[in-house]
Amino acid sequence: MELLAVEKGKYFFDGTLGLGGHTKAILTRNREAFVYAVDKDELSIEKALKNLNKFKNRIKVIKANFKEIFNLSLPLKKIDGFIFDLGVSSFQLDNPDLGFSYSKDSPLDMRMDKSQQLTAEIVVNDYSFSELVRVFKDYGEFKRPEKLVKEILLARKRGRIKTSKELKEVIRTIYKRRRTMDPLARVFQAIRIEVNRELEGLGDFLYKLAFEVKEKSRIAVISFHSLEDRIVKRSFKRAAQDGFFKILTKKPIVPAESEIKQNPRSRSAKLRVGERL
Repeated sequence: MELLAVEKGKYFFDGTLGLGGHTKAILTRNREAFVYAVDKDELSIEKALKNLNKFKNRIKVIKANFKEIFNLSLPLKKIDGFIFDLGVSSFQLDNPDLGFSYSKDSPLDMRMDKSQQLTAEIVVNDYSFSELVRVFKDYGEFKRPEKLVKEILLARKRGRIKTSKELKEVIRTIYKRRRTMDPLARVFQAIRIEVNRELEGLGDFLYKLAFEVKEKSRIAVISFHSLEDRIVKRSFKRAAQDGFFKILTKKPIVPAESEIKQNPRSRSAKLRVGERL
């Protein structure tokens, strides 16, 4: 909130509404503020609107991907601050019907937007050997995922892999549990990113947004893994080198130990903020 200079602004954009945490913080901190918010998860929007009911006259919520901002009828040149909390939300992780988490047995879905066709089950069962290798290399950062992919293809011959538990059992035949960054988490992360096209066009979007917004407008991005953070860092650096953007966080801001104890899922979060010159 401090880096977004919330008290000084009037209009804000929450590109990843979730359950409304950031929007609520903005509206509570600045009683004159108005927030435009988007999310592609209908269920999240429904719950967020209930959480934000007391602020209903100071918000406008649209079901959309934040990368569509340039096609939405929003007063882009009026907005003083933008916040993007990337990746999957705790609400989505904890929802057993969505299949994001391997700690629960649930259908392999992983769609943030239920209207789209591609699901995790399709990725796991219908992608070719080379396609799966690409997904795990690019989005799971596995150097040699071929052995895992072969095991998945072998399991597919016995029948479709339909649940997170079934996929977990296949993965555990190759990778045992580790204390730091369990390979199982990286596999699920890779599939989720592929299903939701999370990184597709992210860098170009942030660069274009940094150019299009008004002077002194700030952009804050929270990422949760190295792939996202690298894209954010490079986009901000590119905009700064081109002379129209100032990076306000030389190093990403990370949670303190006290915050991690209160919210363990924040441990990998990195916040980067910049300002339009």
